[in-house]
Amino acid sequence: MALALAHVGIVEQNLTPMCWTGFILAVDGMLAARGRAWLRHAPGELALMAAISIPSWLLFELYDRPRFWLASGPELWWHYSGLPPWPWRGLGYAWSFATITPAVLLLAELIEPAIARVAGQGKGGRVPAELGVGLTVFGGILAAVPLLWPSRYFAADVWLAWPLLLDPVNRRLGRPSILGDLEDGRRSRALALLGSGIVCGVLWEAWNWLASARWSYTVPFLGSVKLYAMPLLGFLGFAPFAFAVFALYHFLRGMLPGRPPAW
Repeated sequence: MALALAHVGIVEQNLTPMCWTGFILAVDGMLAARGRAWLRHAPGELALMAAISIPSWLLFELYDRPRFWLASGPELWWHYSGLPPWPWRGLGYAWSFATITPAVLLLAELIEPAIARVAGQGKGGRVPAELGVGLTVFGGILAAVPLLWPSRYFAADVWLAWPLLLDPVNRRLGRPSILGDLEDGRRSRALALLGSGIVCGVLWEAWNWLASARWSYTVPFLGSVKLYAMPLLGFLGFAPFAFAVFALYHFLRGMLPGRPPAW
């Protein structure tokens, strides 16, 4: 951080992925106190999580630039500036995108026990199959609309679409899911994801604000009322985004051999 404030070029340019890499290592170190360190006990799975994170975020890049095959855009919500030339730009993209899923999920895992002590255990109960089907259909509609009719007004659709679409699918396939947690009376994981999304969102915007390679936003409502470069209303998107990260990770990881460590 100090080197970025001193305008050391390579650090200032790569501040966001550098900070997130350090954050992931710090959180994993705190998980080590519980015997849950991914880097120590499942380094291959942590690397796989980082690899899955890249296409997961590229999905949202597609929404931001729906005519992605045109170099000129348009970019709907976030706009990059200060980026280095290729191929260094590609390496920076990959490094940055690879940190997103590990940061959100490891922080949620770290804070869940504290949340569980406060939230307690629910009674649980069967979630009707019809509800899962309805959520998937509704999520599919939300996912399709911004691609068919790109508009700045569909930001909320993008963040809500993928958890609604994929969480019931993950549940049906026996993978970790929020619906499955609710059936088991487990409230804490959903709350931990919400908390992690908000904390990570604030950190993302703080580190982005100090970086020379950064992004800025255009939103249709109260866009001038900002914290860092993010309009205040935009921070509401980080909570459902954490659900999207969780759903995408388990959906994509479920296509590969083996199983990730239980959380």
